[in-house]
Amino acid sequence: DPMGAFWLQGVHMIHCSYNSLWMGQMIRPDWDMFQSDHICAKFHAGSRAICGGPIYLSDNVGSHDFDLIKKLVFPDGTIPKCIHFPLPTRDCLFKNPLFDKTTVLKIWNFNKYGGVIGAFNCQGAGWDPKEHKFRGFPECYKPIVGTVHVTEVEWDQKKEASDLGKAEEYVVYFNQAEELSLMTPKSEPIQFIIQPSTFELYNFVPVTKFGGNIKFAPIGLTNMFNSGGTILDLEYVESGAKIKVKGGGNFLAYSSESPKKFQ
Repeated sequence: DPMGAFWLQGVHMIHCSYNSLWMGQMIRPDWDMFQSDHICAKFHAGSRAICGGPIYLSDNVGSHDFDLIKKLVFPDGTIPKCIHFPLPTRDCLFKNPLFDKTTVLKIWNFNKYGGVIGAFNCQGAGWDPKEHKFRGFPECYKPIVGTVHVTEVEWDQKKEASDLGKAEEYVVYFNQAEELSLMTPKSEPIQFIIQPSTFELYNFVPVTKFGGNIKFAPIGLTNMFNSGGTILDLEYVESGAKIKVKGGGNFLAYSSESPKKFQ
């Protein structure tokens, strides 16, 4: 846009998320390609990271942002893929995340050992029912206030994830802000402010008690957008936890006591 805003990037994401809502019960939804060197590439990459489907690019030859790509793809070319198809949270369903000035698009999904909610500020453009065309709404291209809560992840939608929704407490990892918080199903929602064409990924990991009163929750590799998808296997034993992680980078876990040993 001549004013420097990138409104239609949000429109693309809204279309992908609601296509997933309609088609996910029958097929694995396709979230389309994007260019890794585009000014809004990170915005798109955040949604593709939790889409549960393939990730592919339409870069020109030689025009690649490998630092960004490495946040999506393992060194062997596979991806930390969510196990479900993404769905908008219920509080988004009958709102307008494109130009109502108040709604943040939130989409949820599962990993093997936790859930994730992506919050995306897509405000700024959409289909104008009066003019019958897509157009910008510059008055909506601004920071938006919203909330997120662990109960917005619909754990009972997939059999493998149903037990994850029964935890008494969760660790919440803010992937972009690199922050940790604790939450219970009865906690107040987490409030946030998201700038235009930006996002946050909230990872919800059940807290497990073992070895007495030690509380523990593995987050995964924080250098990947879908941190929780990097954990392939998790087993709790009397004296600790056995974790199988794929990829390389910074591994993060929450523990109420300092670990005595790593091996």
